[in-house]
Amino acid sequence: MPEFTRDDCDALDEMIDGLIDYLVRAQVDRGEFAGSFWSELAYHIPLLDYRAGGSHHNRTVGSAALAFVKCAGSSQHPDLVERAGRAFDWVVTRQHDDGGLFEITNSDRPSQFHLDYERSSISLGIVTHGMCVCMQRGLPTKDAWVRFLRRAARWQLTVETDPGNFLHTEGYPEDKLILNASAHAAETLLVGMAVAENRRDRINSMKGAMRAVEAVIALQRDTGMFPYSNYEGDNSVSYTATVAWVLQNLLDQGLLPATRELREEVVEPIERAARFVAEQVTDDGSIEWATWENHGQKYHTWVYGLMARVLAWHEGPEYRSAAMRLIRFVRRELFSEERGLPRLYDFPVGEERTICGRAVRAEGFYECAYHQADMLDCLIDTRELLAARS
Repeated sequence: MPEFTRDDCDALDEMIDGLIDYLVRAQVDRGEFAGSFWSELAYHIPLLDYRAGGSHHNRTVGSAALAFVKCAGSSQHPDLVERAGRAFDWVVTRQHDDGGLFEITNSDRPSQFHLDYERSSISLGIVTHGMCVCMQRGLPTKDAWVRFLRRAARWQLTVETDPGNFLHTEGYPEDKLILNASAHAAETLLVGMAVAENRRDRINSMKGAMRAVEAVIALQRDTGMFPYSNYEGDNSVSYTATVAWVLQNLLDQGLLPATRELREEVVEPIERAARFVAEQVTDDGSIEWATWENHGQKYHTWVYGLMARVLAWHEGPEYRSAAMRLIRFVRRELFSEERGLPRLYDFPVGEERTICGRAVRAEGFYECAYHQADMLDCLIDTRELLAARS
């Protein structure tokens, strides 16, 4: 197995520094959007068009602020903690009275995948995750943030259709259990439980979270895959990693009720998912998408960071080896030293792929803040995990 070398660490350092520099530049300093992160590019579904207008994407705040707190004290930017606080101060103003957040805003307009106004378990979950971990790491807690987390948990319970099925976004079929949505919902509910202001809310949040975790684990395939949804043939490598990442976070943050049986019920499926993910990493570090991937995260570079983090979390040498191959591929094939960022697509510029039934041509796209923020947070964890286990 290849060792985690000084060159590997230097390559990760360079990518992490470039990503921090970019997000610092992208953070808005004044006005209505002060604290948010302006993205010149915004990924639009169903058009898969990065040029359809930039965004202040709610989701970006969760990953970017968390990455800033993790790197505070080791970065050339001395104000990362303050920047993280300003990001959360902004995003709490975007929460609606019912506790939800829009999935994405492009050109400062709400997304319209299905309806005029759409709230999302995904964006809410990522912001909740970032806020919770930052508070655990000592970021001074504000009353407005606690109110945000309480309201988030209450909203999450209003979009449960069948037991454990928490809608991804308003407008999706109510019988479609999308696994990463329910996983993010579980985290939002467990965080809400931790800050709940009364016993009833604590109990309701805990029970809802357990329904979500049980529903997700019950749908894991024999291969170890977590499919995108409960629909037949809804296969996905990238969403297997997403679900495993959220479940790992529940363990790392100590959010699951402290029973050995429950932890064991979660650890074993994560291990099986990691084995499946590792099997999809080729010798050169690219991802073998053709067999199992049916969804829109296919070919997106930030997924390499997510998969690497999920694999590095495990102690087995086969997992560390696959994680390092992924990172080396990104550094070798996709990272621009001039921009300090990896490209957003993992296939060669000028070539075309079919994604979600649409022809998509790879271009030199870089400045999409939520993609790069997610990549940054995952790379920071991967660096720490690989270094600790070498």
